Amino acid sequence: MKLMLKNYFNPNQTRIFTVLILTGILSVASGLTFIKGVTAATAKFSLETSNEVLKDNIKPNRLQRPVANAVVEDLDHNNGRSLRLASANNQQNKLPASVKNAVLQAASKRLQQTISQLRIIEFKQQTWRDGCLELANADEFCTAALVPGWRVVVGIGEQTLVYHTNQTGSALRLNEKASSSPLTPVQIPVSELPPPLAGHVVFREISSGGFIGRTYETVLLKDGQLIRVRIGDANDSERSVRRVSVQQVQQFVRSLERSKFSKFKNLSYPAPSGSADFITYTLTSQQGTVQYNDISQNNLPKNLQAAVKAWNDLIASAK
Repeated sequence: MKLMLKNYFNPNQTRIFTVLILTGILSVASGLTFIKGVTAATAKFSLETSNEVLKDNIKPNRLQRPVANAVVEDLDHNNGRSLRLASANNQQNKLPASVKNAVLQAASKRLQQTISQLRIIEFKQQTWRDGCLELANADEFCTAALVPGWRVVVGIGEQTLVYHTNQTGSALRLNEKASSSPLTPVQIPVSELPPPLAGHVVFREISSGGFIGRTYETVLLKDGQLIRVRIGDANDSERSVRRVSVQQVQQFVRSLERSKFSKFKNLSYPAPSGSADFITYTLTSQQGTVQYNDISQNNLPKNLQAAVKAWNDLIASAK
């Protein structure tokens, strides 16, 4: 009897134990599935909530147009390798008030215009290579030193003046060659016109003024002679005679025709008010006379500049 009970108990006990284990495993698996579901739902909820919060907090923050333009330009030039942050209020690009005032006062005096009528057209920082701001006068000694300063363009209408200054504007000089100031010619009074040319004379130049104040006359003859004398030289000690070819004379006459030299008949292009020590040139052809000065030479009409250049080139080629 004991043996039968023992044999009966063992298989049943085994089955019961197995059932308990399986039940436990299923319970644990269900718990893990529930936890996983809850965790996933929680994560999804947190992500959606975070996105909503970010959307609510994000506001448009657009670049100012000058900054955006600078970035685009940099990208275009450097293929995106570098970016610079630009600012419309960059203090390094601001012209100091002392420099602005000094330039406007100088331009006002030279152009005979009120400061309110003038405007600063352009300015940029510049380091000049000498104490004369790279605008030395003839025979002027300039200190060999780097001078930080400004290049300023001021103007009114079609007239522009270019000034070189130091950092504060306490030193400034006018760049004559870079300036553009169209001149208004005036009629030369008949009483001030030089005598007409003789038949054998092609062209004549009379120069007067300058530091020395002497007057010279240079004439071109049809045969190619170039004769230069000093007016008032009783001994005729400074007379010089050189020569160019007849072909050169003919070429020069044609250049006067191309430049329409006769268009400037009896006109004078005066120096700016207040100018001193300038040289006045009076040019006469068979068609008429025109007068200008070395200060205003670069601002003459283009055709007249061409005629002046042709004359100077002819003189330089004489032997």
